[in-house]
Amino acid sequence: MRSSERHQLKENQFATATQETLSWASDNRNTLLYTGGAVVVLLLVLIGGFYYQQDREQKASAMLGEGLKLYSSQIVAPGTAVPPGITTFNNATDRAKAASNKFLETADHYAHTDSATMANYFLGLCAQDMGDNTKAEEYLKKVSDSGNKDIAGLAKTALANFYHNTGRDPQAIQVFKELIEKPTNTTPKVQSQLSLADIYATTDPTQARRLYEEIAKDNADTPVANLVNSRMATLK
Repeated sequence: MRSSERHQLKENQFATATQETLSWASDNRNTLLYTGGAVVVLLLVLIGGFYYQQDREQKASAMLGEGLKLYSSQIVAPGTAVPPGITTFNNATDRAKAASNKFLETADHYAHTDSATMANYFLGLCAQDMGDNTKAEEYLKKVSDSGNKDIAGLAKTALANFYHNTGRDPQAIQVFKELIEKPTNTTPKVQSQLSLADIYATTDPTQARRLYEEIAKDNADTPVANLVNSRMATLK
């Protein structure tokens, strides 16, 4: 088989695999909404696994995977019996430190790859776990401006939540509004709407009710409608 034919075959395989994965995500948005960001991240990793690019991208993806394994390790109490070969940590800070070393290595050695962009996203999350808010904001802002819209969407959501958790609701509200206007495969509109409504629930109940009603109308006959109805019942 000629080189050009092999290249075209790889392109077709990548396009098909990516489309199938994103279609699954679209069909299961409600499920993703309840299972959280970890599932979305795994979807991105699956998409990245089909990248046909040069050996450099494959190595970057493998290194990112090592960091993800550490970051998803279980946290157990000191002295807990752990099966051989299983990595655990006693607290989130230690886990974040270990994982961030691998993420930093990925970002430094494989710059300008999607795996490096994803590594920077996780460096932002690790910085939060380690209590370094300055670094967390720095990393998340950097990824929010990246060319990969799906990874940038994840970073914007994390950044908005970071702003909310650090008492900067006006900035959080602005970011969620941007995500509602321009949703991505990893940040569906309803997810950002719910997050924004939850902020309004404590700061502006009238706005929260309006947004909850809009969400319920757009997602009638789904678990999301039941969720927002229960939240509206708790509004002051």
